[in-house]
Amino acid sequence: MLGIAIAVFACVTLVGFLMARSSTVFWGRYQEAFTEQARFNLADMFMFMDTGNLFRFNVIAMVVLPAVLWVATGNPLLSGAVLVLIYVLPKKVYTWMRQRRMDLIQAQLPDGLMMIAGSMRAGLGFTPALESLARDIEPPLAQEFALVLREQRMGVKLDDALVHFNERVPVQDVALFVSAVGISREVGGNLAEILASLSDTLRRRQIMEGKVKSLTAQGRLQGIVMAMMPAGLVAFLTFAYPDTMRAMYHTPIGWVVIAICVVMEYLGYRMCRKIMSIDI
Repeated sequence: MLGIAIAVFACVTLVGFLMARSSTVFWGRYQEAFTEQARFNLADMFMFMDTGNLFRFNVIAMVVLPAVLWVATGNPLLSGAVLVLIYVLPKKVYTWMRQRRMDLIQAQLPDGLMMIAGSMRAGLGFTPALESLARDIEPPLAQEFALVLREQRMGVKLDDALVHFNERVPVQDVALFVSAVGISREVGGNLAEILASLSDTLRRRQIMEGKVKSLTAQGRLQGIVMAMMPAGLVAFLTFAYPDTMRAMYHTPIGWVVIAICVVMEYLGYRMCRKIMSIDI
């Protein structure tokens, strides 16, 4: 019996040691990937902060919130769902912030091109016109043009710096601007008139996109309402009839039903968004 007890103790100790080592390696790799990706994403949006603090806040949220929900509700499914949500939330927030920044740049670009055209008509060259624009216009477009000028001062060709600008902001309006500048510098032409014409075209296009968004707002809102209505109904039934809804949260069949409902809700919402998406 003593030998069996020693063997069991040794096996349990070895398993615990391997699990602790594996968890340490996993958290180390996760921290490295999280901080590196966060540093790159924030720098891409001209936001500079300590990524170590972001990682610590993320880890605390991943540990504390699911544990509190588990203790408060006794429902491991809800805690697991919150854990998954916290895990994917930073990427979703970054995607939303990056899209919002690109939308702002797209909205500022027609006025910026008109300012460049006006400066060139007044006698300035293209690079001094960019410098004037970077000083006078608001971020984030000013930050992007300032980076273009900084790259040029470091020895990068202007065409390559503009291509880098298009890579950082991959929208069609910026691609048209970069192409217009590149073609004008290669074959010649009145760049000021080209930029003024492009500015007017982009402004008309944005007006048309605004009208399309206004006309499709009702359909997009219907998709959101239809997606949230079942979730709101389930929440109401959970608070009003907790005993009746208990089986859904504490049995495998209920978990399967919830998973099917979540998948169907997501597919329905994406279908509504796809129907209402009109590309101009």
